[in-house]
Amino acid sequence: MTNKILIVDDETDICDELLECLTNEGYECMTAASGEEGLNLIRDDLEISIVLTDLQMPGRAGLTMIGIAQAELEKGRVLEFVVITGHGNTGEAITALKLGVMDFLQKPIDVDHVIHVVRRAEELVLLKRARHHYQEALKADVEAKTVEIRKLHVNLEAAYAEALDCLAAAAEYKDPETGDHIHRVGKYTQLIANELGWSKKRQEMILLAAPLHDVGKIGTPESILLKPGKLSAEEIAIMKQHTEIGHRILSSSTYPVMMMASNIARGHHERWDGSGYPHGLTGAEIPIEARITTLGDVYDALRSARPYKPAFDHKKTLSIMLDGDGRTCPSHFDPELLAIFREKSDEFDSIFHSSQMGG
Repeated sequence: MTNKILIVDDETDICDELLECLTNEGYECMTAASGEEGLNLIRDDLEISIVLTDLQMPGRAGLTMIGIAQAELEKGRVLEFVVITGHGNTGEAITALKLGVMDFLQKPIDVDHVIHVVRRAEELVLLKRARHHYQEALKADVEAKTVEIRKLHVNLEAAYAEALDCLAAAAEYKDPETGDHIHRVGKYTQLIANELGWSKKRQEMILLAAPLHDVGKIGTPESILLKPGKLSAEEIAIMKQHTEIGHRILSSSTYPVMMMASNIARGHHERWDGSGYPHGLTGAEIPIEARITTLGDVYDALRSARPYKPAFDHKKTLSIMLDGDGRTCPSHFDPELLAIFREKSDEFDSIFHSSQMGG
């Protein structure tokens, strides 16, 4: 961009002297006889980058012009001001410096000094423009890299979610009837987490983590998983080991979803009243994510047919969980979560049926 110089002074001889001096040095110059005229030229001609201005002029004073021009500067535009003064006024000088004035020229004009000051102003303009272009390029580069990182993060999250789904499906492979079950459990837990006021991020975590609750069944013999009749005491003991197996599989990771999933795998058969396994934990000793998953797991297990039991409808399942049936009773569940389940039971039913219809 061309560096035009604007000379603002109501003294014609000063303007003419500066105009001749700078034109002879190859600079393109313009003149104005007042602050108002100078301000209008600055606004209209974006190639003006150096302004030599007197302070004392009729109408709008030089300092006022400088202040307004600086305030109106468009992003990326550089203006360097040099004040022409015929008297020493400390107050005006301090104000000028605060407004960003680069230098001062004393009257009468010293031609060599004028050229020296203008060249320094020109160098400063070029330097500031270069810095602005560099900052803009850097900003654009950072924004582009941020977008790229976000895309990679989204892809990584999607890949991780798919990996978790595959891990959960490993248990399904041994017990095909649990396939829809594990995904419904995730949706039940997200519903409860939302009612508890969990953040969206934490809700997404439990949606991914809860389906892994039975991943430890990878280590359970199919003869036990698929046995149509009642399990022996020894078989029950082996079946119960899936909680610890699942915990061991998942706990080696420091990824938050996996850490949550490991707590769920170990704790989803614990019961609020201490009657569960593997450690007989009670109340708040059981991780909240496991307590939430317990509700979803029990509800869906009661709704689903298994080799050892028929499927119950929603009304029957609700009655069992809220009133008990000898095997399942309300004391097994966190009372706060059970209250949410009671209030949102129709949505549990909707989740169950949506998967039945392929939703």
